[in-house]
Amino acid sequence: MKHFLTDNTVTYNLMSFTGFKALVMFSLLIESPKSYDEIQKYLSKYEFLPDTISVDTMRVYITSLKRIGCTIKREKINNISKYSIVSHPFELSFSNEQIQSVLKVYKNIIKNISVMELVQLENFFEKLTKYINNKNFKELFLKASVLKEIDKNIINDLIECCDKKEQITVLYNSPNSGHKTIDILTDKLEYNNGKIYLYGTGLEYMEYASFLVSRILKIKKVQPFKTVPVNLKEITVGIELKLNSPDLTFTDIEKVIQKNKNKLIVELKSSNEFLIRQRLLYYGPNCKILYPDSYRKEFVAKLEQMKAGYLND
Repeated sequence: MKHFLTDNTVTYNLMSFTGFKALVMFSLLIESPKSYDEIQKYLSKYEFLPDTISVDTMRVYITSLKRIGCTIKREKINNISKYSIVSHPFELSFSNEQIQSVLKVYKNIIKNISVMELVQLENFFEKLTKYINNKNFKELFLKASVLKEIDKNIINDLIECCDKKEQITVLYNSPNSGHKTIDILTDKLEYNNGKIYLYGTGLEYMEYASFLVSRILKIKKVQPFKTVPVNLKEITVGIELKLNSPDLTFTDIEKVIQKNKNKLIVELKSSNEFLIRQRLLYYGPNCKILYPDSYRKEFVAKLEQMKAGYLND
């Protein structure tokens, strides 16, 4: 302490090794059942802890954890004695009403964050479930989770691929043709309408497209070279959009051309007609196609066909 008061330098001499070991054991036993050897091996990686702990010393630490309110379980796993913390006094106590409020905050946050931030948020909530003393929380969170049907390893790999705009080969569970291999020149990941999509150029049809990430079963390969898309023809559609539309947060394929008092003129440009049609249907009666006239007529004809199908039923 005198050394610290002299030059404000923190050294290991200022640290309670007993307290540190107790905290490490607390963390390990919460995580999963641990044996003496596993605990000793973990502690040995700290160079400032030169001495090993004996079995008797470990029992002293376990007794100390019990005295502060931890419930510790001892069990035989593969004929080896292991210890785990079943409960502890640091758990958060949430009522069902409070849980609903937390989940409401979660659902509001995910509307305006990136997919990377979404993964980080999900990781935080998963850790939080370990400290909340209410069995309903984990069940309700899993039900609300956007990533419940997605392999997080795939998500993390896709984030990295999109950052580098890499070309990948994936195993995709197509709703029409089942499992198939697809080559994609990756662009970005986005969260839309409760689902996560991978956007990029599908090299099979040479068009910009969206792929539901929950249907990507495996990234088979990251290609060393990129295929330069050829014959990638873009469609440009001009629309008139009322300002009372439900969502005026535009995607990358949309650009505001003109803004008047009560309406906007917006251009949608993409090589994927499906993405354009998807946005037009989303805006519904608040949107009117201005040009090109050929696309306007084609779109109206499709709407008439849809209407006829309902009337026939």
